[in-house]
Amino acid sequence: MISQHNFKMPFKYIAYLSIAALLFGGCTKDDNEDTPEDDLSNTTWIATMTDDNPGTNPPAAPGINVIYYPWRDCHMDDSFIFLKDRLTINDNGTLCENGIDLVLNTKNQNYFYDVATKKLTLGSGNEIVVLDVFELTKNSLKLGVPLSPSTNYNYMLFLFKRK
Repeated sequence: MISQHNFKMPFKYIAYLSIAALLFGGCTKDDNEDTPEDDLSNTTWIATMTDDNPGTNPPAAPGINVIYYPWRDCHMDDSFIFLKDRLTINDNGTLCENGIDLVLNTKNQNYFYDVATKKLTLGSGNEIVVLDVFELTKNSLKLGVPLSPSTNYNYMLFLFKRK
């Protein structure tokens, strides 16, 4: 015959093990690469032609079209290094004939990222450009610049992946 004392003992251990399993099993490291970030400082990016998340493009509506920036081969090894308040573009020894082109035309420039408005301002004084930040996650950065309606596109998107 099983005594009441012997019968309660296994339940006590099962209860302790269950609590321990819940406590430690519920703790997982969040490695979700799609979790939005809010800081560009101390990050390094490289250009990419692949949009892994088109859902972060400007809102789809009639007449809203995007075009992706046509990175050239000489851009594909460039490093875009965001320090505390400075963007440095390292061409890694592969020069483009006509420089960096269009918006990213200076190798070393000030920047300011406004998290609330999701606007990235590059340059200073009269020579600034303001880009929309459509995606900033652990591994992806998507910037956009509005285009003239005469181009049939509303935005040009610049795609980056974390180096």
